[in-house]
Amino acid sequence: MAKVLICEDEAVVALDLQIFLEDAGFEVIGSFPTRSGALSAIGSMNPDLAVLDVRLADGEVFPVAERLKDMGVGLVFHSGHLKRHDVSGEYPDAEFCMKPVAPDTLIAALNRLDARTAAAPGALG
Repeated sequence: MAKVLICEDEAVVALDLQIFLEDAGFEVIGSFPTRSGALSAIGSMNPDLAVLDVRLADGEVFPVAERLKDMGVGLVFHSGHLKRHDVSGEYPDAEFCMKPVAPDTLIAALNRLDARTAAAPGALG
């Protein structure tokens, strides 16, 4: 079961994500509304995958994304503000889901990342 970290500053959205990811068999190991909270916790959490809202309460999520990328964590950018091409240059292996996203679409993106991570640990970003 893949461990998923969520960075989302809207509490209702974060709870929705957690519920449908757990229902799909993922282990949600943390939900963070701020990049500072996520940055201070991710080293000890060792996530396999992450769902990242781009705009968090204390700024954009990219410092968190960089750290997760360096750790080999599969990334899904979940945003209503950016488009895929805005992040694909720096994060070519990341998935992108525009808000609002259907649960099946996000779960499929996480499953693709999980399969690639299992095939080549440390190669995603």
